Amino acid sequence: MNALFKAAGAAVVAAAIGSFAPTAASAADMPEIIDATTTPFDIAFGVKGTSEWVLRGISQTKGEPAVQGYAELQAYGLLYAGIWASNVNFGGASDPATEIDYYGGVRYSFGQLSLDAGYVWVDFNGGVKGVRQLDYGKVYGIAKFAVTEDFEIGGNVYYGGDFINLGAEIVHATAFAKYKLPFEPMPGVGSYISGSFSKQWTSKNFSPDYLYWDAGVGVTYKAMTLDFRYHDSDLSRRECFVSIGQFNSCGDRYVVSLSFDTALSKLK
Repeated sequence: MNALFKAAGAAVVAAAIGSFAPTAASAADMPEIIDATTTPFDIAFGVKGTSEWVLRGISQTKGEPAVQGYAELQAYGLLYAGIWASNVNFGGASDPATEIDYYGGVRYSFGQLSLDAGYVWVDFNGGVKGVRQLDYGKVYGIAKFAVTEDFEIGGNVYYGGDFINLGAEIVHATAFAKYKLPFEPMPGVGSYISGSFSKQWTSKNFSPDYLYWDAGVGVTYKAMTLDFRYHDSDLSRRECFVSIGQFNSCGDRYVVSLSFDTALSKLK
C-alpha cells in the first residue's frame, strides 16, 4: 500500500503541475459540466448518445451504443450537486443494466485557473438479486488552466477505498488538453482537438496497473457537440479479462458521440 499512496501522491503533484505547464483531453469520469453562472442558482443538464461507452480505456457496453444524461444543481458559482446515468453491459454474475453516479462538490475559478473537488457515489442497478453489488465511492480533485482563450490544460485525480465493493483501493489520474481551432467553417460552428493520458493503480494486486489514453476531434454548434475519438490502453487480452471479466473490451476503440449540454439560465 505504501507504493499505492506514493503513486497517488505523485499523481496529485502531476495534476497540479499540469495546471501550469503544457501536458497531454479530456475523458474524465464526469461529464464536462457547463461553467456556473452569475445567478445564485442554476441547473445544468444534458444528454449524449455514443456508439460505445469507453471508460478508462475499457468498454463498459461490450461495443454496443450507450445513452447518457445528467442534471446538476449549481449554487452561488461555488457549490454543485448532480446525477449522471448510462446503460452498461458487463455480463458476469452481477450483470447490472445501468450505472447512476451521484456527485457533489466545490468548484471555483481564480482567473485562468479553475479548481474542483468533490465526491461521487457509483451505483450499479438492475443486477442479479442476491449477488454481490458493485457500488462504491470516490473522492476527486480537478484542476484546469486556460493558457489562452483557446487552449486549456489540466489534470484530475480520483481515489476510492473500496473499489467495486471488494475492499481494494483505486487511484486513477489523468492529464488532459483541449484546443479550440481558430477557424469557423460556418457562422456559429466551432471545432476542437483534445486528448488525455492517464494511469490507474489498484491495491492488493486486485487488477493490473495500466496506462490508457484518448485523442479526438469535435465540432460544436450552439449547445450541440459531435465528437470523434480514439481510445486505447496497454492492457493485454489476459489483463483485460482480469480487469473486467472480458477478453475483447480493451484495445483500440473508435467512438462517435453526439451530445447536447445547456442550463436553465441559457434557455430563452
